[in-house]
Amino acid sequence: MPDPASLDLAVVFLVGLLGSAHCVGMCGGLVAAVAHGRGGAVGGVQAQYFLGKTLAYAALGALAGLAGGALGIVLAGVQGLISVALGLVLIGVGLALCGAFRVLGPTRLGQAVTARLYAPIGRLLASDRRGALAALGALNGLLPCGLVYAMLAKAATTGSAAAGALTLAVFGVATLPALSVVGWLGGRVPAARRVGLQRAGGVLVVALGVLTLARSAVAFALLDPALLPGGEAILCH
Repeated sequence: MPDPASLDLAVVFLVGLLGSAHCVGMCGGLVAAVAHGRGGAVGGVQAQYFLGKTLAYAALGALAGLAGGALGIVLAGVQGLISVALGLVLIGVGLALCGAFRVLGPTRLGQAVTARLYAPIGRLLASDRRGALAALGALNGLLPCGLVYAMLAKAATTGSAAAGALTLAVFGVATLPALSVVGWLGGRVPAARRVGLQRAGGVLVVALGVLTLARSAVAFALLDPALLPGGEAILCH
């Protein structure tokens, strides 16, 4: 039997790999601008940018893991309900990425965050200072994104800062291949292919949600042995 945490990370990696088509549509233009705005030194430029972006994701994942753990402590005895809620969030985001229903327009909070970040992003994009590209990547990692929200929900289920950071770091690393290609090609990735890959990533997000719900069901069953076939006998013997 594979370790559940390792299985989750493998699925998270595949979500990032396939779902990065969504990232191409969201921030591919910025990646292309970064790659071609530094005298053609695409490889080194991308490395700095992606390092900042992945570290930002890891920091967000750590916060989500801490929040999930704290919520579980404060609401002791209902951790299973928290996992159910987060599993449903994952399924909802995954179905939206699959095109199963229309996603509502950006929230006021999301619009406010984006508006606040655009000005410093523009300044960093034009800056030649050391560390500007890493900072630019970090700010880009803070932009509102449904796929990142889904991964943060997954990170919250870990209940641990370290595990949450690892979850988002794995996701961030998995998005690098597609975005690197965008940097080299200047964003000339067929829209139809992006949609297909995004939906494949959505299917995997749904799978993560189903796994989360299944583990919640097992947790509830362990609390009440009668919910498991022969559970009482297993616990007694």
